[in-house]
Formats: sequence, structure tokens, C-alpha cells
Amino acid sequence: MSREHAVYGYDEDTGTSDEPGYTTSDLESDGSDITLVNLKRGGRCRSPITAACCCHCCYVWQFVIFMIVFPLWAKWLVTNPMPTQYWHEKYPQWPLISARHGDKLAEDSPMKYPIEMSAIPVSPDSCNYSCSSWRGYRTAEMNFRVSMTLNDSLLSKGYAHTVYPVLLASADFQDWWVVADRRHAWPSPFWRARTAKAGHSYSLVTDTCTQPPEASIQVSEQFTGTYILACVTWDPASFATLEASESFDEGQLGKLCNSVGGVCGWSCDSAIESDRLAGCTSDSTIEVTSTSIAGTEIAGANFVGNIEMRECLGGTTTGKCDTATEKFKQWTCHKCLYDPTATNDDERRLQTIPGMEPPPGLSDDTIPGIATVPTAVTPGVAPAGATKYTSLPRFKVTVSGADVPQGTTVFSQPRTFVLTSSASTAGKWRKLYKTTQGTVAPPKPLDKDGNPIAKDNEDEETNPVTDPMSKHAMSLALQNRLEIEPTWCYGMQGPLYLVGCAVNSTVYEGSFDNFEAGQQAAPPPFNDRCVAVSGRCGHACQTEQAPMANCTAGGFINQTTLLGEIEAEKNQTTPVWLFVYVLLIGFAVKVVMLCPGVFSPYPHCRRYDPYLTEALRYIVVCVPSAGENKCTVLRNVIGAIGCIPKSCKCRYHVTFVDEGHRYEQKVMFAKLGDVINAIPNFGGSSYEENVSQFFHAWVEDTKKMDLQKLKDGYKGEVQASDMEMMSGLYCLKKLKKEAGWHSMPQQALQPLEAALSTLEEDLKNQKKEKKDLHRDDLFDWEPKDRNSLALRLHYLARAKPQEDERTIKAQHVAPGTWYYKVPQNAENKDWVRLRQGAKEMVYGLEDDDPFMNNVPLRTSRGKAGGLNFVENYLSIYADKPQNLYGDERDNAPCLFSICDARHQFQTDFFHTTIPYFFTEDQDLNKYVGFTQCPQFFHEMQDKLDYLDNNNAQFFRLNCMIRNCCGGVSSCGTNGTWMIRHPEGDLVWEQEKRRVRDTDSKRKSKEYVERRTFHESCKVEDTASSLQQVLRGRRSQFINRRLSYGMAKNPVDYLAAVQRWAEGGVVLSMQTFGGCHKGVYMVWFTFIAFICFLISLIRLVNKTDMTFWIVQVGWVEQSKIDAFIDPAVSSMKQLMTGSTYWKDHPHLVNDMVVMIVQFVTWVLSLAALLFVVFLLTELLKFIQRVCGLKFPFTWPDEMRWWGRLLISMDNLTYFLWFWTAFFWIGFNYYSVIAKRSYHFSSVGMFGFMLCIQILSWGMIIASSMRYTLATSMEANEVISLSMDNIWRSTQLFYITAPLLLYSIIKGVQDYLRYQLYGEDISYWVGGDRGAMSTNLVKYWTLLLILGAISAWIYFAIEGRHHVGVASSCLIVSLIALDVLHPCTYLWVGQTKFTDAMGKELTWGQALTHSGWWERRIHNLILSPTVTGLFKWLGPAWFVMMPLLTLVMPYIGVNQAFMMVGSTTNR
Repeated sequence: MSREHAVYGYDEDTGTSDEPGYTTSDLESDGSDITLVNLKRGGRCRSPITAACCCHCCYVWQFVIFMIVFPLWAKWLVTNPMPTQYWHEKYPQWPLISARHGDKLAEDSPMKYPIEMSAIPVSPDSCNYSCSSWRGYRTAEMNFRVSMTLNDSLLSKGYAHTVYPVLLASADFQDWWVVADRRHAWPSPFWRARTAKAGHSYSLVTDTCTQPPEASIQVSEQFTGTYILACVTWDPASFATLEASESFDEGQLGKLCNSVGGVCGWSCDSAIESDRLAGCTSDSTIEVTSTSIAGTEIAGANFVGNIEMRECLGGTTTGKCDTATEKFKQWTCHKCLYDPTATNDDERRLQTIPGMEPPPGLSDDTIPGIATVPTAVTPGVAPAGATKYTSLPRFKVTVSGADVPQGTTVFSQPRTFVLTSSASTAGKWRKLYKTTQGTVAPPKPLDKDGNPIAKDNEDEETNPVTDPMSKHAMSLALQNRLEIEPTWCYGMQGPLYLVGCAVNSTVYEGSFDNFEAGQQAAPPPFNDRCVAVSGRCGHACQTEQAPMANCTAGGFINQTTLLGEIEAEKNQTTPVWLFVYVLLIGFAVKVVMLCPGVFSPYPHCRRYDPYLTEALRYIVVCVPSAGENKCTVLRNVIGAIGCIPKSCKCRYHVTFVDEGHRYEQKVMFAKLGDVINAIPNFGGSSYEENVSQFFHAWVEDTKKMDLQKLKDGYKGEVQASDMEMMSGLYCLKKLKKEAGWHSMPQQALQPLEAALSTLEEDLKNQKKEKKDLHRDDLFDWEPKDRNSLALRLHYLARAKPQEDERTIKAQHVAPGTWYYKVPQNAENKDWVRLRQGAKEMVYGLEDDDPFMNNVPLRTSRGKAGGLNFVENYLSIYADKPQNLYGDERDNAPCLFSICDARHQFQTDFFHTTIPYFFTEDQDLNKYVGFTQCPQFFHEMQDKLDYLDNNNAQFFRLNCMIRNCCGGVSSCGTNGTWMIRHPEGDLVWEQEKRRVRDTDSKRKSKEYVERRTFHESCKVEDTASSLQQVLRGRRSQFINRRLSYGMAKNPVDYLAAVQRWAEGGVVLSMQTFGGCHKGVYMVWFTFIAFICFLISLIRLVNKTDMTFWIVQVGWVEQSKIDAFIDPAVSSMKQLMTGSTYWKDHPHLVNDMVVMIVQFVTWVLSLAALLFVVFLLTELLKFIQRVCGLKFPFTWPDEMRWWGRLLISMDNLTYFLWFWTAFFWIGFNYYSVIAKRSYHFSSVGMFGFMLCIQILSWGMIIASSMRYTLATSMEANEVISLSMDNIWRSTQLFYITAPLLLYSIIKGVQDYLRYQLYGEDISYWVGGDRGAMSTNLVKYWTLLLILGAISAWIYFAIEGRHHVGVASSCLIVSLIALDVLHPCTYLWVGQTKFTDAMGKELTWGQALTHSGWWERRIHNLILSPTVTGLFKWLGPAWFVMMPLLTLVMPYIGVNQAFMMVGSTTNR
């Protein structure tokens, strides 16, 4: 008969049922609808794609991308140059050229020396030694005047507009300092021209008053629609013609003028736009070409150069002309007076030059100096015959870009005539300024009152020049030349390198003002700061000149040494390397955590069937307890009984392990047995159904109890309502009312009610009693009818004798320990009896009977010892003749569930758990070692679980990921183990002692009791899980709330966290330092992990394209080059086509090298994993298909490798405790220290956005994959919430000191274990709990105070430095993460209530510590603040990529948190 037929009792051949009296036809005639059943069990194909499958695929792809992106980002951190504004940061500020290709301006200059500098003086007399002094004496430090002429035509094509000089000096070409800048330049602080051609300009300043208007022109119309034109000539003949004539036509200008140009429009602050005038531009300049003026072509013209006219500031005064920038229409006009009447003063001033004909109107007999009577002039009124008119201000005419004509008949300086025309006189030009002739006085400017402006200190030198040659001559101005008049010292006399640097005006934009005297500067090349650069060299102020490096014979610095390829500054500083290495370590650990998720979870049987229990010998629920009260224990046992599988085909044992050896617990346990016996039994299956129904209801009544209600650890008595529920009386009432038990005969219920009342009285009895601690106290209960119920109850209190406090609590037989004697032919059935004869080993009276074996009574005084005692007892109990089945079940494995006293299994615990030990075909799966359910504390809601008692992220994320490869570690309680002992296996086994024998000096072997659970450390669950992995077995994680726990108080929970870490340290040292079976696999995995980490570090450090396989001689470099060179060339061509890489050509090679290295790393890693996959699958084929066995154990499936990774992680996670300290300390260091690293905001934003999406994507995909599966199976969803993720981040910070403390204590424990054979598997109540709590309290308080101090420092000093704000923000986020735990530990348990506060006056309240504790408690631990903080984390994750655009360093912090805040427990 097949299994399906056996299960459902149907015989296919006969078409009949195994049940008597029923046939298929009967079922049909009964109207039963079997069609629906057939549809449900139909042979439909399973859908190949489900939502869970899609989530799994998403997870795998995201993991692969994450594996690629994160190392690439780490490589980018140290490869990508920092932003240019932070280059040369170790030197004082000197802004670099930010324009595109700006660093190429100086390098591409067509001139050999774009800045011509005067030579360094060699005579001591040519140097100035007064720039410094010491105690009143001059020193050897000197300076001297330097001439700098700029001649670089490329600057006009670049971004250089206003160019300023900077002078640098050096004595050794390594150390450079600034010795002069624009403040020392003369005649202007900048070069007014950038080339020699443009720099050779000629200028002329006009008279103060223009020529009076003609009589036919109205005064108001004088400058209406006017053209002002300068005609420049180099030819003396043309000059004579221009001098002799008063007006000209356009044809004459084409012949007489070499250059023309000017302004036009409406002047004198006119509002009329100048471009309304023909041939006039919008900026009030005349349109001039080489052959035209104002749009009119002129035959024979060939104008060259450019002419500019600028108004003089203070246009009514004589003297120096400082020009303004206003347009012609904005010029400020003034009034002038022209009086043709001659005076003696006029004659005296208007002397003719000797040798020249006197001007008309002044004869020889008109002798200057003869007095005449002046005409009286009324102030503000023009004299008779005089003209008062509006005049243009003085202005300067400048011609540039015009070379001196070839030939000998040319002026050395050009001459200029200023002409004017208007729209009405188009084509006709007349002189703008009157020619002074004879005794006629020139026009005079008037002040605002109409009076002539008097000249100050009038003398002959300031009188107007009347010589036509001189009057119209233009003066030469070298606008591309500056003189440096230094006030700062250049250095000591002797070897000197002097470099002239031209900087663009953008240098002085922003926060930069000026250079400091003698400030240090980065060495060459200078083209990243200078748009033009040249230098001179020599021994300053010394007559003897010796050769100098980088210096030519002519005293010029080699231009190639001043210019060159700018080497980009990268973030390859010590702080960056440190946090990059830490990030890589965190990434490697994160990969270990996430890697198991790429596998598909193992399939299992999907539903419970009583048939499954026929494959088991028995099922055990072990309830260990050491100090809990009777109500807590009873609640646990109620759940253990209530979850008995329906129609269980094997025995079901509920075992209470009383490690406290408390007699009152035994009495209570016996009374519980009486309650079960009193449950009505009406024959058949009624008893089992009634027991199940009663305990189901009892579990429902008690599952929401907590320690405070049960007064476990709290003072007072249990309330009557709670006691009624705990005793079962309320349950009985409810069953009578709701479940139909009221219809049962009263005499059937009276014994039950009496038994429950007795139980209630016993629960109220607080008397405690202990008896015969040195002997085992055993009590077994079974139903009156052994076959009516599979349930068996056992009270087991193993011997707990008082031990000599002076001796070590050893795990072997030694003086001070208790032992019992076992004869050589002893059998398992003798075990209980032999233990009764235990006695203490007394020093000096050692028992050395050669025919007896001394066995330690208690090799483990902790939880593991109690579990092993139960397992051994029940295996012997099952071997009793009356307990044998007489079939295959006698040799079948058993299920051993552990339920700590504070937890309670729910009624569907085994209905859910048992199928996980079976395949989809309902065959017992020998590869499943255990199952694990999450811990759940109903009173600890996520938002109030300040210390993460629920360990939510571990159970709701890490365990779901680990379950994909069957690698979930046992957490002690809620775990169910499948245990199978070989037939004939004894309860004793041999073990080598860790302490040498006194006589033989060797580590001899001795007998100990059989150990199923490890007794070597405090984390027996993790150690036993590791043992299962090394044996090739796996686990199954059941993500359902199958057990309700009662949360510990904070002290106990933090002590548990510390204990887990301490036990992990001990287990790690025992594993890596031992030679147990299969440990080499853990070593191999750990070495592989270290190699992976080294490969990451090498990937980041490597800067070339050399390969290890070439260095060791496996492959020739030529073969590698033949493969790589084409790819490199293609990448370079592709990249140079991009605008970005064109702008940053120096980055192309770095990027290509980085890509080649990264691709090589990815391919190497993929190839290595593929080889491991092939070897593993080959081993699997040999062992599982061919049936060949190897003498060693080695993984034969890839998921086994995943389990080894998890085990390795469990054994080493504490090694990374320092990362939290590092990150916290690093950020506080960054607050105070000057930051030497800076990242591109755009690049950081891109990477962070990608990593953020991948990280959250994997969390969502993993969570949804399991929630979808559990929702389909059990209609229950346990998902990861934002509170859980937030709490995990808190745990990362608050447990850092606990891990350090645990490492110290763990090393001490291991040494005691290894050297003295001491039992370190147990702990006492409150063991190190106070220390753990204090560590966390003061540590979290320190973090909060540190964040406050950081902001105080920022307000005082840090705001002046780069990057301090981002570090302050990070330490503030850290403080906010630990704020809730800190507050909860300090004031969460305050006994001061709000009612007590109302009774105090304000004065009393303000001075009462309890009142402040309650205020802080209500403020910070309120639901509103908690909810706000809960969403602060997600908001931060969303805002973080955006913040990286302004604070790139934030991205590093977020990456660290994503890879660093992973927890194992």
C-alpha cells in the first residue's frame, strides 16, 4: 500500500475503505461532495512563477549588483580626485583655476616666456636690505624692484579677463612662498593689456572745453545726434593738412587718417538710445571698419587699430585723467566761457616759441608785460562779446593695436585730431576743439555759479601748450607692463628662483581676499593656478654666479619645470584609508550575512498529519527553570501540554527540569497531574479531546500574562482574577459557558473543580523548601489508562550538592567535586540507581578503585547540563520494557523541544513544527537537525521595545536570510531538535581530561555522561548548532509566533546580551583552538573569508595593471597584454568621446586602470566560485548518488558552504566590536581636526543612491519573500518594521562596550576552562548584569553629552572649518539613536508617579529628583516622541542622498551604517 493510501486508509484495488462498514458507494449515496476534495488534491502543475519567486529573484539580482557596486564605490573613494577647490589644502589658500581647460592656458602659451621679467640683480648695491630687521639690525634678507611684462595672446581667447600679478620665490625649487601680489604693482594692480601689440597704446587727453558753437547752431542743439571722431596720423604731411584745415569731408579722412574711431549719440545724460543715430552702436561707439566710418564707405581708406574714448573723472579740471566707464550718453557736460578779447595776462601766457612766426593777432611790437586796464566783469554774467555754452568734459583718446608704419618719414608718436559731425552735416567733419591763435584766450570752464574756475598754484609749467606738434602728440603707454615695488622680503641673498604668475580675477572672488606675506605655496607645476607663468633665477645680490638646477645660462627658469601635467590630488590620506578599510571589513561581513539569501529555502512537508508521528520514538518538551516562581513554571507547562499533537502516535513527554531543586515546584507539578487525571473521561477518544480542549482554553487565558502580573521578581501577591486564570478555574467556567461542558454530568466535573481549587491553593502558598540536594529527585506521571493519552509528565531535579567553595568547579573528577562509581559492566538501566550513590571526592582520600569508573555527577552546572540530564533520562525511560512499542518506533529518532520557563508554547506549536522534519513526500528527513521559532514578548511592542528584547531584526531578517541555506542557529528556547542515538549506545562516554593527571603527567581519559548538548560554554545553543553544521545537518526556521514569552527586566536582558557575546568568544577560541571533528571546514571558511577581505583591500590599493599570475610565472605578460590592450584601447576611445573625459583627460588612465582591475576582480571571484561549485557538485554526486564515502567530512552542496559562512560569522562577529568605537571616535576626531579629504558631491550622490536602493531593496525582497510564504501557509504575517531596523542601529552602538567587556571576560573564562578544566557553562542570577547595565548607561550618556559638546565647539570654532557641520550632524544622529535606551535605563524604571507629582508644590518638585525623572520619562519615552524618532531614521535614509550633494561626507557615514549595523543575536 502506498503512503497516500496508508494515510487515508483507502485500498485502490478493492475500492473500499479500511474503515469497517463504509464503501465508496456508501460515501457517494450519502451525498458527500468528494469533487471539491478531488479538485484540491488534483494533479495540477505548480505555477512556475509566484510572487515569492519574484521576490527571491529580485533579491539575488540586487545582491549581485551590491557585490559589484560597493567595492567599486570604495575604489572610487580613493581613486577619484577631490574637488579642485581643495587641492593644495596643506598650504594656505590659493584658489585654483576653475574654468574649463583653465590649466592649459599657461601650458599652451605660444610665447617662450609669456611674462618677461627683469633679471635678478647680481650687485649687492642693487638690493634692498631694509625689508626686515632683528633687534634693530638689518638682516641678509632682501628684495628688489621687478619689472613684469605680459605678452600672451592666448589669454584673450581664454577665460582671463582681468589679470593680476603674483610673485613667488624659492631658494631650492621645493619650498615656495609669495613675496608680492597686486598690492605691490604699479602703475595699476593689474595688467591693462595681455599682449605686446595691445599693450603698446597711445593716449591723448583733450582740453577742458570744446570749441564754441557756430552762431547758426542753437546752444540746446549743440550735442544733439553728434559724432565725435578721433583721427590719428603718423605722417607729418597729413598732420600739416589736418592742422591747417578746420573742416574735412570723408574722402579726406580716408587719406589723412591712419586710425579712426570714436563715440556717438546724444550726450549730457541723455535718455535717447544712441543706436537711433545712423552708424552708431548701442554702446555709443561709431561703427568703424577698415574702409568705412558710421556705415559710410570711404574710397581709398585703410584704417587700422582700435580707438577708445573715455570721460575723465572731474572733467572740468586739468591734471591727471582718471577715466570712467560710462557711455557717451552718460557723460557729464559742463559750461564754458569763450572770450575773444585779449588781455595782458593773455599775451603774457600766450607767448610764441622763439624762432617761430608769431600767431596772427600778436605782432612783434605787442610786448608782453605792458599793463592794460582790464575790463570789469560781473560774476555769473558773460562779458560783452563772450560766449557761454555747454561743453563736453575732458576725455582720453586711446589708440591700440596699431603698429608704427614702415618708413623714415613718420612720427615717433602719432598725432590726433578730434573731429565732430552730426546727422544734419553727414559727411562733413570739423574740429571739436578751438585752435589757440595769437592773443585769443582759450575757452574757460565755469563752475556751478557761472564763474571761471580758478587754477591752483598757477605757474608756467601748467599753462596750456600751444605748440601744435606737442598739443596733438599722443604719449606711449605700455599697458602690458607692471613694476613690482616690494615691501616683503624675497629671502636671503644667494640662490633665488623668482617666478612671475598671472592670476585671473576669479581668484579674488568668494571668500579669498588677498595673499598673506610670505605664505607658502605648492611647488610647480603652476599652471593650475596661473594663466601665465615665467621665472628668473640666479644668485641674488652676489657677483659670483654658480650654475643652478632648472636654470639656463641666461638666468631664466626652464619653462618646462614650471609647467606640466597637473597631478590630481586624491583622497589617499591616512583617515581615508582607515575608514575605507573599515568599510571593506563591514562590507565583507555584510556579504557573509546576505550571501545565504541567494539560495532557495529547503522544501518540507506542508501540513501536519498524525501519520508523521509514527516516524518518531517520542516528543519531548523540556522546561528548564532555576529561579522562576510556580505561576511562571505552571504557565509554561500549560503551554507544553496544550500543544500536544492531535492523535499523536508516539509518546509525548513534558519534562520540568528543576535546576533549583525546589520541593514546592514538585508538589505543584504533582497537583497538575491530578488536574489532568480529573478531566472527564467518557471512553474512546473523549479523554484526549477533553484534555486538549481544556488546555487549549487554558493556554489562551494565560498566554498574555507577564512577570509583573505573576509577581515573579516583583513584590506582592497575584491578583485574584489572574490567580483564577492561572489555576484553571476561569478556564473551567468558560468551557461550561461557551464550549458545552455544562452538559457534562456534574459528578464528572466535581473532581476537576476540586483539583483546580487545590492547585490554586498551592499556587498561593509561597513557602519554599529544598530537600536532598545531593541526590536526584525524580517524579513521573502518566494517565491512569496508559493508552488513553500519549502525554507523560516528568519532574526532574538532578543532584545539586553543596561544593567546597575553595575548590574549582571542575568538569572532571577532582577534590571538592561530586562523583559516582560505575562498574565496568554497567548498563543504561543502572544509571539512575548509580547516581544515587554519589559522594564528594575528598583531597587525600581519593578513590582509585581499578574495577570502577569514577564519573562526575555534574559536568555542567548550567542549562546544558540539565538538558543532557533530561535527554539521557528519557532515552533510558523509553527503553523500559513497558515503554517499548515493539515496532520501528523503538529505533526512531525523537524530537526534543526546549521551552524556557518564561515562555509558553502555543497550541499549534507541534502542528507547525513537526512537518519541517519531513520531506514533501512525508518521509523523515535525516538532514534536518533542528527547527527554531522566533522569540516573542507580547508586552514589548515594537515602539516600546527600547532595548530590542524581541531581537526583531535577527528573527525577522537575519534568520529569514539564513534559512535559505538551512543555517539558522538555535537560540535555545523555542528550538526543537531531532536526536537519534545508535542502537545499544550507552549513557556514558569517554572524554580526555583537560587537566593532566598528577602521577602520569598526561591528560588521561575518563568517563562522563553522554552529552547531546554542548557543555563547554554558556551558549550551548550556538555550540550545538555548530556541531550540527559540521555533521552536514541543517536547520529550519519557522517564522511564526508559536511561543509567547515574558520579557526580562533591562538588567537581565543586557546581562543576557553580554552573556551571549562572552559565550561566543569562548566558543570561538574553543573551536579555532581545538581539533574537533570537522573544525577544519570552519578554518577553511574563515581563511576564505580573510582571502576575500584581502582581495578587497588589494583591489582598492592597487594602482597598476600587473597581475599576480604573471608575477608568480604562471602566465606571460605578453599574453595578458594581448588580451587586455584591445579592451583598454576601446575603453579609452569610448571615454574620450564624452565631454566629461575631454574636460578631465588626466582621469582617463586612472579610470581605465580602475575598470580593468575591477573587472579582473569580479571575473576572478566568479571563476573561483564556479570552481568551488563544480567540486562541490562532484562530491555530492560521488557521495549521494554513487554511495561512496570519504574518511573525512566535506561540504557536498553549496548551501552547506552557506551554513559554514554563518557558523564562521557566529564565531567571529565579536572581532568587529571596534568598528563602532572607530566610527564614533572618527567622527569626533573629524569635528576637531582639520579635514584633509573631500569627495565629489555628484559622484557620492550617485553611489549612495544606488547603494541605498540596493540595501533597502534586499531587505524588502527578503521580508516579502517570507511574509508571502507564511501568509499562504498559516495566514500569519510577521514582517520587519521601521522600529525593528531603528532598534538594530541602536543595538550596534549600545552593545559596543558590552562586546569589549565580553571579550575580556571570555578570554578569562577560556583560560580557566583550558588550564584548570573549570566548568564555565553556567551563570548565576544577575551575573555581571549590574556591570552590563552600568556600561550601557554611562556609555550612551557619554554619546549624548559628546554630541552636545560637538555643537558647542561648532558654534565657537568649528563653523569656520570645512566639514565640521557634517561630522556634528553624524554624532547627533548617533546620540539620537541611543537617546531612548539611555533614557529608559536611567529613568525608565522610576517609581515616582504623576499622582505623586501632583501632591508636591513647585518648589518641592523642582528640587525632587523623582519629579525630574518622571518629566524626562514622559517627555522622551512618550508615544509621540517615540513615533517621531521612529520615522526619523527612514526620513534620514531618504534625505541622505540629497544631503550628499552639499555634504558628501554624509554618504560615507550612511554606507558605514548599512554595512556595520548587523547583529547576530
